[in-house]
Amino acid sequence: MTDIQVFPFFSSVSLEVFPCVTAMAALYTSGNVQGMAYEALEIEDARLTSELRIGATYIAVGQDEDGKQVQTHWMYCTQVAPHPTFGISRNHRIPGVYGPAPFLCSSLFVELEHLTNIVGRAAEPAANIDVAEFRLGEEGMLIATAFGTPHVMGIQVQLPFLPPHFLTGARNLVITAQSVRTGQTVVLPKLTCLRASSPAVFLQEDPL
Repeated sequence: MTDIQVFPFFSSVSLEVFPCVTAMAALYTSGNVQGMAYEALEIEDARLTSELRIGATYIAVGQDEDGKQVQTHWMYCTQVAPHPTFGISRNHRIPGVYGPAPFLCSSLFVELEHLTNIVGRAAEPAANIDVAEFRLGEEGMLIATAFGTPHVMGIQVQLPFLPPHFLTGARNLVITAQSVRTGQTVVLPKLTCLRASSPAVFLQEDPL
C-alpha cells in the first residue's frame, strides 16, 4: 500500500477524526487460514501525529498497486516501536469473534520443534493398499498458527518431495516425524496441505 493514513476507529460511532499515522508506503497482507481471516499492516517509515496505544483499534486507507483507494478492516495496534504494526484475525464461522494478529508475512506461524525424517501416510484404495508411506523430506518444523483460538497445529517441510496425494488442497493426511531435540516421534493426523512449495505447509483441519 502507498499513501497511507491510519485513523482511530470507534465502533458504531461516527466521528470526524484526523489521521494519527501517515506514511508513503507500508507492508500489507491478508488471507485465510483454516477458517480464520487475517489482515495486518506494518509501517516502517511512519510519521506519527498523535499517540498510538497497543490494543486500541485503528483503520487504514491507502492505494493499491493499481492506484485504487483501498480501506482495511479495523485492526488492533500490536506494536508501536520500533515501528507501528496493526493486525486482526476474524473467525469466519463464529461472527463477532476477533483477535489481534501479528504482521503475518514474517510471523504467520510459531515454530515449536525442529523435525527430521518426515514421512507422510495416505490411503491407496486404487492400489488395494490400506496405507502407503512416502518420505516427504529430511528437515522441517512443528508449527502452530500465531493467531486464532484455539491455535492450529501443523508441520512445515523444507525442500519437500511431495507425491500427488500431498499437493495443495489434499486433506485427511497423516504425517510422522522425529523431534531433533528429544528423538521422540511426532504424529499429526487430519492434516490439510495449504502449500506444496518450499516450505510446504500442512495444518490440522478445523474441527468446527
